[in-house]
Parts: sequence; C-alpha cells; structure tokens
Amino acid sequence: MEYSNLLSLIGVFFFGISGTMVAARARLDLFGVAFVACVGALGGGTLRDLLIGHYPLRWVDDYRYIAAVLAGVMTALVFRDKLMAVKKLIFAADTLGIGFFMVSGIRLCLESGLSSPIALVFGMLSVIVGGLLRDVLCNEVPIILRKELVATASFAGGIVYLLLAWFQLPETLNTVGAVGFVALLRVLGWRYKWQLPTVNWH
Repeated sequence: MEYSNLLSLIGVFFFGISGTMVAARARLDLFGVAFVACVGALGGGTLRDLLIGHYPLRWVDDYRYIAAVLAGVMTALVFRDKLMAVKKLIFAADTLGIGFFMVSGIRLCLESGLSSPIALVFGMLSVIVGGLLRDVLCNEVPIILRKELVATASFAGGIVYLLLAWFQLPETLNTVGAVGFVALLRVLGWRYKWQLPTVNWH
C-alpha cells in the first residue's frame, strides 16, 4: 500500500504543477490558483475512493496529499517565469501526472479486491476527472474532450502495467514501463497530431 501511495503522491505533485500553470494562464488570484490545483490533483482520486468505498478519503486521512499538491503549486510559482515560457512543460507535467496516477489508481483498486478490468477503468477515471474539473474551473473546454491523447494514453498505459504485472516482473519495472508508455504515446500524439475523430454534423 505504501508504494501505491508514493506513486499517488508523485502524480499529485505533477498535477499540482500543471494545475497551477493552467490556472495562472486563466489569470486567477493566488487562492484561485491553489484551489484549482487542488481540485485538479485530488478530484480524480476522490472519485476513485468514493467508487471503491475507501473511507476516509485518502487525501483526508493523509496530510501528505495536500502537502504534495502545495509543493507542486510552490514549485510552479517559484519557477513561474521559466515554466510559463515553455508551454511544453505543462504537457510534460501533465504526462508524468497521468502516468504515475494511473498506475497508483490501478494498484489501489487491486489492493481493494477489485478485478483487473474494473481497476483499469477506475484508474483511468482517477486520471481524467481531475483534469476535466480543472479545465472547467478555468473556463476552458476540457482538453480530454477535444484533443491530445489523455484518456487513450492512460488506458493504454494501464494495460501495459497489468500485462507486466501478470508476468510478475519487479514492481519498479512495471511502473517505469507503464509511465514510459504513456509518455511515448503522448509525445508521438503531440508530434504527429494524433487524436480521435471529431464529430462534426455541419
């Protein structure tokens, strides 16, 4: 369980960075930035815990989750000039958050006794819900609904993790393989403009 929590904390940290950058782009005040970062980083995990019946919620029971988000916020604010000058860093922080949070979500669901397919679905939900809420609060069309491989990459990364775990490989290798695959898919998707077909009836 501690390894799963560590992965969650890493994911939350990177989501805290990306959430701060998105909120700052929307010109929110300091409280607004911190609030949006917390919602983006913790919203998905909250839904996952509610669905699997884990009470109290992990971020309520463990102060390190809030600390990890705030560390991400502070990191983004301290290095804001360099971070905001390189838009790719939002992409990088989001990608790392997606990878680590997907793996931790699957592990936590499996440790709660759920089957692999359900753990995969709940893991993906824990990844996408936070970003969706973050974008809505910043008055943006959620990026997952219009472009980039967010849900697809997280789902594929989850499958890679489960396959590696099925072969009983070392847990660190499973994590690195899954996170690396998520990063590879997102980079290739960004480089070659991959996205799911859009619906246009006009």
